[in-house]
Amino acid sequence: MSLNSAQLQVPIGNEGGCRKALWLLRMRSEILSRVWTFGTLDRRTPGAGLLGPLNATAYVAWLAVASTLLGHTGLQAIPSAEWAVGFAALVLFLIALGGRALLEERSASDAALGGTVVLQALVAPVSLWMLRDHLQGILLVLVAAQLAALRDRRLAIATLTFANCALIAWLYQSQSATKAMQLGFAYISFQLFAAFVTRAAYAAQESRQDLLRANRELKAARALVAEGARAQERLRLSRELHDVAGHKLTALKLQLSLEIRTQAASATSSLRQCLTLADELLNDIRMVVSALRQADTIDLRTALLALNPAVGSVSVEFNVEPSAVVADIAKAEALLRCAQEGLTNALRHGGATEILVTLSRSEQELVLSVEDNGAGLQSPRPPAGNGLRGLRERLEEFQGVVSLDQRTPCGCVLRAVLPEPRVAC
Repeated sequence: MSLNSAQLQVPIGNEGGCRKALWLLRMRSEILSRVWTFGTLDRRTPGAGLLGPLNATAYVAWLAVASTLLGHTGLQAIPSAEWAVGFAALVLFLIALGGRALLEERSASDAALGGTVVLQALVAPVSLWMLRDHLQGILLVLVAAQLAALRDRRLAIATLTFANCALIAWLYQSQSATKAMQLGFAYISFQLFAAFVTRAAYAAQESRQDLLRANRELKAARALVAEGARAQERLRLSRELHDVAGHKLTALKLQLSLEIRTQAASATSSLRQCLTLADELLNDIRMVVSALRQADTIDLRTALLALNPAVGSVSVEFNVEPSAVVADIAKAEALLRCAQEGLTNALRHGGATEILVTLSRSEQELVLSVEDNGAGLQSPRPPAGNGLRGLRERLEEFQGVVSLDQRTPCGCVLRAVLPEPRVAC
């Protein structure tokens, strides 16, 4: 649907027409955005999910290759046994292609992803030899495009090299030497092109995720700094009120009391009223100072909410008790880093779709926990990575502890316990 300027012309003062035109423009831009991006912004990787941007085009290419099944007639007809084997190889290739997409969406291990890619590289030459059509070489282009999803590509590259050897051998058997060389060089070039393009797509997605994560961390740090500045301002105001206004009002009370005593007989009611007002004002200032000092804490809620990744496919819930506040900005930063590390691990390594961040307190300590429903720990003992080691070093400065445990039925729980006695009111 296209809208031109003539269709958007409305009479001046016709607010209903203006609102309708603006609504149509918004709907148009939203539809075009969804069609163009294929939901890329909500995906962890371009190849994740059955309907991922890179997978949708792969299905079209597979259909083009599968058309070989209908193309051999007469003297070129393929024996039924070879036709059945070729058909089975094509179906198995499609299943492995979809399996890799689903495993990548669930952030499965690299070994599982690599197994599906190796399986595709093995069945592609089978369909080539059975169906006797070099068009099957497109399957190897699809295999090369999936190499970007793997961290360890050595086995997949070795298998793809073997498959290309089978492709070239068949080409030299069925074509002239010149034609076989041309086709072999063309298919290998397409494979390299597909591998580099998808690698660039993955790198761009990773850069975008890193940028978004850095932006969230910056917002959280800014919220923490702002909350710390407010706490420092409350402390400064309480000191000023106590040291300046409080002392001067005390001196004023003493002067009024002395004046009343020296003029006991002739002291006016106005003078006594001034003494009463000065006494009430001093009590009010003391109450304000006490309230400011009791509120001299840092609320972590705003900073924690700034860490929300805001990804449509991931549900992140924050549960922060109103009493869970920190008196020291260094302690607040340590807890914020724990939440940040837990969210990053759940999204990047765990492939979680549900994350719960909880900050609660008891009489003597604060407890921060990040729970997810992701893949969980690969071994009973948590990995001693730099992130977890850094969190432990941060909390040890305040006699706190950090633990990473398996969650039932799946996922992980990152828990940080920080000593923080409750402030008496």
